[in-house]
Amino acid sequence: MTLHTLLATPNLDDIAAIHARLVCAMRYVHLARCEGKYSCRTLAAQIGTPDAVRPFHVFMDEAGRAWPEPIALNRPCQMALSYDEMLLVDLCTAAARNERGVFDELVEDMIGRAGRNSIWTAARRLMSTVVVIVR
Repeated sequence: MTLHTLLATPNLDDIAAIHARLVCAMRYVHLARCEGKYSCRTLAAQIGTPDAVRPFHVFMDEAGRAWPEPIALNRPCQMALSYDEMLLVDLCTAAARNERGVFDELVEDMIGRAGRNSIWTAARRLMSTVVVIVR
């Protein structure tokens, strides 16, 4: 096994459509806010439903507050996920599957109990608006 193999993250083309939508939404919001061109409608189209806009913002706010460093997002033109993007998607997947133990294991070394609880609640709410089944 090479170092490149150990450090590789998946590409947007290689993950589930809902996961790719979440990552693209994260990147969109960051870039649009930096450029002063944010639109709730565009975010809703990115995520797939206007019902997810508010829960998405709450999830990202809770994660951003609890994360030990600023969340690292790759540029929209980059196909590979950053480690933080990959971890946020994994947290959303665990929340969608109601797998609290898996969720906690993913971030217990970097986020305290209160932060995990906040992110868990926000992720559950977000995923209830965008996902029927995550496998």
